[in-house]
Amino acid sequence: MTAAYRTMIRIRILEERIIESANRDEIVGFVHPYTGQEAVAVGVLAARRPDEWVVSFYRCHGHAVAAGLPLDGIVREILGRSGGLCGGKGGSMHLADRTRHFLGASSIVGSQLAIAAGVAMAEKSAAAGRATVVFCGDGALGTGVSFETLSIAATLGLPLVLVCEDNGWQDQTRSDLVRHRSPTELVAGLGIDHLEVDGNDVEAVHRAAGSLLDRCRRERRPQVLVARTYLRHYHAQVGAARPAEYRPADEVAYWRARDPLDIAAARADLTDAWRDRCREETVREVDETFAAALAAPPPDPATAAKQVTTGPVAAAGQVTTGPVAVAR
Repeated sequence: MTAAYRTMIRIRILEERIIESANRDEIVGFVHPYTGQEAVAVGVLAARRPDEWVVSFYRCHGHAVAAGLPLDGIVREILGRSGGLCGGKGGSMHLADRTRHFLGASSIVGSQLAIAAGVAMAEKSAAAGRATVVFCGDGALGTGVSFETLSIAATLGLPLVLVCEDNGWQDQTRSDLVRHRSPTELVAGLGIDHLEVDGNDVEAVHRAAGSLLDRCRRERRPQVLVARTYLRHYHAQVGAARPAEYRPADEVAYWRARDPLDIAAARADLTDAWRDRCREETVREVDETFAAALAAPPPDPATAAKQVTTGPVAAAGQVTTGPVAVAR
């Protein structure tokens, strides 16, 4: 539990520092905080095997840290600096590191499910006994591609584990205003094995994820974990433009009182002194990483077309068949 807590506090401090950096206009484009949802990423990915692929979406920082990606590469990528995971060209919403089986993150809502299904299909063909893990928000289950993907995965028996982080909101709109069934009910309607869990309890998430991953590897069919959780901050921010609080105050207060870090600390009986020391060490690590990243140059504009494809860009009306090259 102490290891899980350390990873969760690392995600929390990183995200708080990213928000500060965005407030100073040091980050280009949108950032999507993961604060409050740390137990989901940590609980799930602690149950995943290191050789199993992970596919994420725009709220990907926590997944990247929990998957073991280097903090320096993550920060440099978010800041758009050389030495980033993707050369500083992908930014906050497109972290990727194939050396750690983190295939990448997609900013298009729901698209990551189709990408992950393709990976799962390849894994099934390889008969390696590996599952593929993909994360999404509850809003992604309102997209057509999600239902098409899940239907195909169930029909073909793909070893895919979908983790739905249900925080009850879709941007600044309550989910129940645009969805008449919960994620659990929607998945049940497709006849797919699933579990619902308290997404703020890292121990509960880990147990549930471990059970679904074991079943996925053994039975070679899709599984879904719905983790009920909540964002401590907000959906997204661009530059210094932070959104005003759009959620009911009592709802925010309720979930803040159920902070996943506090739940984990109480479960492990961690002392205040230990927690303070852990936080201080993490703040120092993150501050040093940001200082080094901010001192690094941005990527050379001359390399803009590199690490995109292995062959020349096709002329209009033509199609290239060469493989796509991903950074790292």
